[in-house]
Amino acid sequence: MSMATRTDTQSPALHVAGRHDVIRVLGARVNNLKDVSVEVPKRLLTVFTGVSGSGKSSLVFGTIAAESQRLINETYSAFVQGFMPTLARPEVDVLEGLTTAIIVDQQRMGADTRSTVGTATDANAMLRILFSRLGQPHIGSPNAFSFNVASVRASGAITIERGAGKTVTATFTRTGGMCPRCEGRGTVTDLDLTQFFDDSKSLNEGAITVPGYTGGGWNSRLYSASGFFDPDKPIRDFTETELHDFLRREPTRMKIAGINMTYEGLIPRIQASMLSKDREGMQPHIRAFVDRAVTFTACPECGGTRLSEAARSSRIRGINITTSPRCKARSSARRSSARPFS
Repeated sequence: MSMATRTDTQSPALHVAGRHDVIRVLGARVNNLKDVSVEVPKRLLTVFTGVSGSGKSSLVFGTIAAESQRLINETYSAFVQGFMPTLARPEVDVLEGLTTAIIVDQQRMGADTRSTVGTATDANAMLRILFSRLGQPHIGSPNAFSFNVASVRASGAITIERGAGKTVTATFTRTGGMCPRCEGRGTVTDLDLTQFFDDSKSLNEGAITVPGYTGGGWNSRLYSASGFFDPDKPIRDFTETELHDFLRREPTRMKIAGINMTYEGLIPRIQASMLSKDREGMQPHIRAFVDRAVTFTACPECGGTRLSEAARSSRIRGINITTSPRCKARSSARRSSARPFS
């Protein structure tokens, strides 16, 4: 590829790396690369294609990204560099025009709905620091812009061990950015309970139809042997209290079948074990169950941004941490037409 470099049209105030329109690589010899030379245009989406073993990863990750990361590390003090891994200079004759790079490698991210590109690359952490210092109105520390941190308020008595000692009442407050409605997930769920159980049957007759809760295993015995309801009574005949204990009871430590276990209502148990995971990381039969039993929609309170109203209200030059108003309208339109889990 060949591309002219328009350094004469760039502003002299730009950083030297920003004056180049291309990233120029000459004579790359990392791994199986054999004196490869290429110019990669900036501010464009560039795709590297080729058969397996042709050197795509060696060029992108082992050469360009590795040198960008090495140059960034050199900007830290010698003390800080002592705690960082030592990165070797890649085998290449010329490598110029590099700028700061965010590396998103080919490794699969963890099956956690809280993992985003921003959290995986730490770009979100930098944005939180920026808005905590420059955002108006000022709402708090970087935690106030984190969808993983909930707001906490507490008060109680503390004893100050000084002199004769003194007991005072103190109040503790931590401002987090988590949307209280969706708990920082960006979506809310609508459950079809007919897919969870057959209310015409009793627990001993196999009423629970959730994968992994059938066949008399420990998951089903947890409910039939709990003692909160008659396992031979059809679920449709449960009292209001029995139905609450079956579906929504808070975690309770108890002994079931002679074993110390934690009993929990069916809905929060399924939410924690299945619905909190990424759909693509589910086993096929679990994914099929979730697709027919659960509908996911954007949280009506935060609009899918995962952040609290206070975090969204703080702005820098009219833009909040989620997105600009123009992009927000486009993303809302995409969300309204998106399928669940898309």
